[in-house]
Amino acid sequence: MVKTILLIEDDGILIDMYRKLLLNHGYNVNTAIDGEDGLKKALEDHPNLILLDIRIPKMDGMTVLKHLRADTWGKNAKVIILTNLDATDHILQGVVDDHPSYYMVKSNTRPEIVLEHIKEVIEE
Repeated sequence: MVKTILLIEDDGILIDMYRKLLLNHGYNVNTAIDGEDGLKKALEDHPNLILLDIRIPKMDGMTVLKHLRADTWGKNAKVIILTNLDATDHILQGVVDDHPSYYMVKSNTRPEIVLEHIKEVIEE
């Protein structure tokens, strides 16, 4: 069965890059460019994994994650935070509370490493 990944990201270049990378490795990819649309798609489509940016329009990624974790399905959804936002104490507390599988800084993480983590999390 083909696994589906929801990429919630507002940078078009990164969307294209990750979409191609994931499609080339056999995943279905859905995208959302803002938090409201991303949360809606996550709760409607129940993807196997969500790649979530923090700095996104309409609803930031930590708020998306809080709403997701309040949902019956979403409380156990697999989430990888992929952002350029450094983890402050406030963000780290939210990360701890909302249990993403990984928190990765885009500028410090090669796409191949992201793919390795995706494979690890999605196959659990």
